[in-house]
Amino acid sequence: MNNEIYYMFKRNFPFINREEQTAINIINNENNTIFEKRNSNNELIGCAIVNKNTILLFAVDEKYRNTGIGSELLKKCEDTIISDGYHKVILGVGFDYLMPGVPTSKKYTESVYENLSKEVNDKASAFFEKRGYVHSWKKCNCFDMKMSLDNIKDNNEKIGNTINGITFRWATIDDLDKITVCADDACQFQEEKFSVYYRNPNLYQMDNNQKVLVAVKNNIVVGTLIVSMETEGKDLGCVGCTCVSFQESHQGIGTNLVKVGTRYLKDSGLSTASLSYTYTGLDKMYGAVGYEISTYYFMGEKQI
Repeated sequence: MNNEIYYMFKRNFPFINREEQTAINIINNENNTIFEKRNSNNELIGCAIVNKNTILLFAVDEKYRNTGIGSELLKKCEDTIISDGYHKVILGVGFDYLMPGVPTSKKYTESVYENLSKEVNDKASAFFEKRGYVHSWKKCNCFDMKMSLDNIKDNNEKIGNTINGITFRWATIDDLDKITVCADDACQFQEEKFSVYYRNPNLYQMDNNQKVLVAVKNNIVVGTLIVSMETEGKDLGCVGCTCVSFQESHQGIGTNLVKVGTRYLKDSGLSTASLSYTYTGLDKMYGAVGYEISTYYFMGEKQI
């Protein structure tokens, strides 16, 4: 188990929330090719991980940056990807991900509710852009959001409440078919279907630290949200995979799901909440509850 690389990941990206065991499993995947750079004391100072045509991790300790280590590691990554028969390099998301892309302060279209982590800048994205990588999402931002639960905005809605004729409650396994229909309908114009994330039976156990919140109208599931407690870090709650049936959209259901789920995290005693890997437009919905953009991602790709 390569915990040394995990610790390097954490010290270079302290603002990234990723559950420890998940990150360690990704780092130790048997299909990874790992490139390391060490100093004279055999300390790990640079590392890159390639899986198929994806660079899952690329890091150089701050003290050793701008010395050519990054260029050396990137060449090794690209040479490996070429030799394996691929014609495109992807930064971030492959079979899984440590980060969706390259953390950056640079945005690619307008956004609202921004409060970037102090460690975030555009140096890493500039490094890759200089070497021919482009933002594959074009005029669309990818980002994480966070909030202090002390700053929750005008939110007294709780589990079990009915708002505008829609009841917000925890799902049971008996709801799974309806949840899948709702999630697929919500994602009908996307490549990625969120229903895959809802099929985990553990989500429907009431003592689990991850649960599914549903919005129900006339006995039909019209919205879903996964609410997690301390899965990505101590004292941290998460919301994600927000889905609203297409015909029920633009009625505030998504916002109310996030309000109810976030209120639950606060009432559970947590101090911070976050959501990861979301995109332009949803900053308005999440921001209305109190979340702010903490980092953008350069979703880098390069044809080789």
